[in-house]
Amino acid sequence: MTRNCRHIALALLLTISAIGSSMLVAQRKVTPVEQKKSTIQTVEGKKAAKELLDKNIEPSLVFGDSIFEMPDEIAAREDTVKLPKNKYPRIYSLTFGVDLWDTLLRLFGQKYGITGFSAEMSFHNRYNAIAEIGLGYANYTPDGYNYTYKVPLSIYGKLGGSYNFLYNSDPDYRFTAGFVMGFSPFKYSLKNVSLGSDYWGESQVINVDGISSNALWGEIILGLRVKIVKNISMGWNFRYRFIFNSSKDIHGEPWYIPGFGPRTQRINGAFSVFYTLPLHKGVVYDIDSKTKAIVKSLNNGNDLGQ
Repeated sequence: MTRNCRHIALALLLTISAIGSSMLVAQRKVTPVEQKKSTIQTVEGKKAAKELLDKNIEPSLVFGDSIFEMPDEIAAREDTVKLPKNKYPRIYSLTFGVDLWDTLLRLFGQKYGITGFSAEMSFHNRYNAIAEIGLGYANYTPDGYNYTYKVPLSIYGKLGGSYNFLYNSDPDYRFTAGFVMGFSPFKYSLKNVSLGSDYWGESQVINVDGISSNALWGEIILGLRVKIVKNISMGWNFRYRFIFNSSKDIHGEPWYIPGFGPRTQRINGAFSVFYTLPLHKGVVYDIDSKTKAIVKSLNNGNDLGQ
């Protein structure tokens, strides 16, 4: 009886051992599913994700399908994150320009206009605040008129803004549209005014000096600018102008307005040379490369994918 019990116990032990061995072998045959490892450590992943979210950049754009941990409060914001709309810094550049249009035309016989100077502050290479100041002058006898119109050297100013349609492209090339308001206080004279009398058959010449006037006008501008060398660029403007208000005299309205030009000339152009002074430390030419740089700096200098 004792021997039979021993045989039974031994048989049970062998059976249990066999079952355990088969289960162990079966477990060893299971191929585990490999998961992609995070490109960065978990702690660094949290820092990088938070840094990206603070800059309104979606982490998945940087890490792709890589697996990394984020704090719950960061993950909750992930769906609301949007890419930045502007590649360039908020305060981007300050540009100074000189308008050579009237100066060049005077070389070909034009008897009015001098030149203008401009300063333009660019934000994100997209929005531009414009200020202009210039000098006007006239000594001209209009066709069909019986007098010579003269304006001594007079100042004018303009304020406005423009929009760059190529704001996320190469900043060396710009296509803009804008609007400016102009104002000029000036004096003008009418010289050699010929007055004739058909009845008496006589004529006389008079001069009217020192007529005070001022004018307020607006200009719609379309502009194109290209880089010439380093910080120097060249630009052309198409301008459509209209007068809001102009003072009148008993002798009529002024024929020429400094900064505007002949009163009847609504369409005009401008040719300017510019010098651009950068006001930024760096330019983000590619948002993807920018995000990689952020993560690299947080990952102890290691590039993504390593």
